Amino acid sequence: MTELLFLGDSHMNCLAKPITEGRLRGYDCRIVQVPGATAVGLRHPKSKTQALQRFRDVLLPFRPDCIPVFQIGEVDCGFVIWVRAQRHGESVQQQLDASLAAYLNFLSEMQSAGYCRQIVTSATLPTIDDNPATMGEVHILRQEVQATQRERTDLTLTYNYRLQQGCRARGIDFLDIAELMLDPQTRLIRDDLKNPNLGDHHIHPDRGADLWISSLLRFLNMRP
Repeated sequence: MTELLFLGDSHMNCLAKPITEGRLRGYDCRIVQVPGATAVGLRHPKSKTQALQRFRDVLLPFRPDCIPVFQIGEVDCGFVIWVRAQRHGESVQQQLDASLAAYLNFLSEMQSAGYCRQIVTSATLPTIDDNPATMGEVHILRQEVQATQRERTDLTLTYNYRLQQGCRARGIDFLDIAELMLDPQTRLIRDDLKNPNLGDHHIHPDRGADLWISSLLRFLNMRP
């Protein structure tokens, strides 16, 4: 049976329940979750989260019956790109370029190892709004970033577009779930996808899972 190996940050939490319920029927599914994992961290073997090494440990040596499914980038777009630009006196554009380069280089490395089939999913839209009254633990940790939700959302959309282009150039599948998360009027995350716990920056556990699973199944069914 083909294994779907989900590799990403804590936003993969919402997949645990539907996978346990067998909603991805016909696939053997496993989640490798690294909370706080960043795309830019994929260039640093000694990064704080050790995401690069943990992903390599489960992906290598190459296994022909495995399809990696990646979900990272929210931490980059919501925090790291902004704070590194502020601390290092560089532009947001420079940090965006560095994050995407690290991510795409890692994907190319996995291609060279034998993974001709990889699925990259879009970075999750920011849920942290500009209201200090809704602050949770992650909100407080990210207070150093002055960018508004509008600015962080726009950066995420740019990030996803460029990530899609980079994947396309390498022949890597890209699944844009973030576009389905957008409110067509505000172009921010839909209210119904926000976590019922206002202090939790993850998307709604059930509605987010439904969106993820239905999108992924359609995507897999369209592919040979």
